[in-house]
Amino acid sequence: MKKKLALMLATVTAVATVFTGCGGKDISGNYVSEIKLAQFSSQEDMQALADVGINAGDITMDVTLELSDDNTFTMAFDTTSFKDQFSTLVDDSMDTIIDKSLESEGFSRSDITDEVAQYSGYESADALFADMENEIKGSLDDIYSGIDEELQEYSVSGDYKVKKDSVVFVVNSEDELLLDKGTLNEDGSITVNSESDGTVISLEFELQQ
Repeated sequence: MKKKLALMLATVTAVATVFTGCGGKDISGNYVSEIKLAQFSSQEDMQALADVGINAGDITMDVTLELSDDNTFTMAFDTTSFKDQFSTLVDDSMDTIIDKSLESEGFSRSDITDEVAQYSGYESADALFADMENEIKGSLDDIYSGIDEELQEYSVSGDYKVKKDSVVFVVNSEDELLLDKGTLNEDGSITVNSESDGTVISLEFELQQ
């Protein structure tokens, strides 16, 4: 995932000689773009989710871009919407997730009778399934914490400059990444593209009112 997250970062930053001055039109403001989970996750990760009954390819994550009027910028990942979407998907897919989990152990739901559940220390089969559901939901907090911690590494700031219909970004970082410029669109949005291993990732940042 880190390789893909670095690629996401690449779409909104560019390495160049640090510049000064505020040339170009004023494009300061707060921008937001969305990127699908499938775009920055490996096929293996997406297949692993599918194998447990979670088809998460359409889930999105917000990328925020704050352009200040002093020609500095901050780019960060906002996981709020992602967490809401993923939690809802898990809730909606819970029966399938439990069935897949049982199947991986060689069981089916019909095998878990009240007698089997009681042998395992539960009052009934329903109580066992409820406990499984609670454990699955509880594990999401650890997953989200790990995602937030990893994405903090990709929150960057620096300087930007407008050149005609382009935006050049310079990151305040020791990481030397050769990255694309952004393109200013007539509707005020900023489109950035990056290519890696033949795959193009495109983000369109919309100005927030």
